[in-house]
Amino acid sequence: MGQKKKILCLIAVLLIVIKGFHILQVLGDNEDEVLNDTLESYGEQLDAYSKVIEYQDYIKEVDISKTVEREHTIQAGDYIGSEGMDIKKYTDYSGMKGVSILTEESGMIEYEVEISKDGFFNISFLYYPVEGKSAAIQRSIFIDGQLPYSELSIVEFPRIWVNEQSEFEADNQNNEMKPTQVKAPEWITSYCYDINGYVTEPLGVFLTKGKHIITIVSQRESMLIREIKLSAYKQAKSYDEVCTENNVLGRTDTFGQFVEIQAETANRKSSQMLYPTQDQSSPAVTPYNVKELRNNTIGGTNWRFVGQWLEWDFEIPESGYYYITLHAKQNFVKGIYTSRKITIDGEVPFSELNDYGFAYKQDWRMETLSDEQGVPFRIYLEAGKHT
Repeated sequence: MGQKKKILCLIAVLLIVIKGFHILQVLGDNEDEVLNDTLESYGEQLDAYSKVIEYQDYIKEVDISKTVEREHTIQAGDYIGSEGMDIKKYTDYSGMKGVSILTEESGMIEYEVEISKDGFFNISFLYYPVEGKSAAIQRSIFIDGQLPYSELSIVEFPRIWVNEQSEFEADNQNNEMKPTQVKAPEWITSYCYDINGYVTEPLGVFLTKGKHIITIVSQRESMLIREIKLSAYKQAKSYDEVCTENNVLGRTDTFGQFVEIQAETANRKSSQMLYPTQDQSSPAVTPYNVKELRNNTIGGTNWRFVGQWLEWDFEIPESGYYYITLHAKQNFVKGIYTSRKITIDGEVPFSELNDYGFAYKQDWRMETLSDEQGVPFRIYLEAGKHT
């Protein structure tokens, strides 16, 4: 069957591990506004966050079925007050049109939003990870002076890291060396996620019709914000639903195409710890040299923290269905699987890839993404560049 279909073979050599994805001028009038609560009062709530309900209990108490089509976009420059930080304004920063606001690594900033209809909203930020101490950015989010649930006490916003050089350097023994990781900041849109990974979907809040106050408390690192968006998160459809839609559109198989991606050449990473590594356990792990070390894998125990991601750019020569196969090894923990969220062009293709599990096995294996019965997923891709 595999010979009759196109194969997108991620010769990925991903050493998968546990608990992964389950990737100036101060504005004038605003700083004189009176805040609804003080920074100290928010700190007291954060100190007692363990007593606040968890997200799964929160969504049982609100009507999450009330999703709305209208988005509410809050411009960063429209803040109504701040405390404990010097707010700075940037215009058209790094190619992003409009006013952006630099929030410091401590302090708080508040926004007001008018909600037109009761509904369940997901919160996303358009932000730029400015220079800092190299750690992930952390913020706490309050609604109307209250922490809705404990998961919003710490929300992380990643930086982007890349290899300093596109080619691997070798030492005087011709062994390839670990490439230096450097920050490569760019504008990022990110939802709020559970830092512990127990909730894999973006976090949301229920807001009634009328005015609400959103308070953002800095916990770590500075962050440049362009806008905050409240929107209805689109749940990924099931694989069967996607297949039905593709059949209606007349999408068909093509033959003879093969795309290979070497995982150690990942284009972007969320952590400086996700650097290429070396494996000599099998000649099947390429590139391979019996005498000299080669960078030929990525991941391993460095890829064990919730929220870490890797990203690859690739090009599809012809539109059609593809299988995705990974050359992988998960030998970290017995008895359970480790999981990753798999996205293409920033979206999960279907719900089964939202929390895809990799079972324990001691050896390297070629694993084609498949359903619980072992039937490979056929993934439709248009010709052109993808991530």
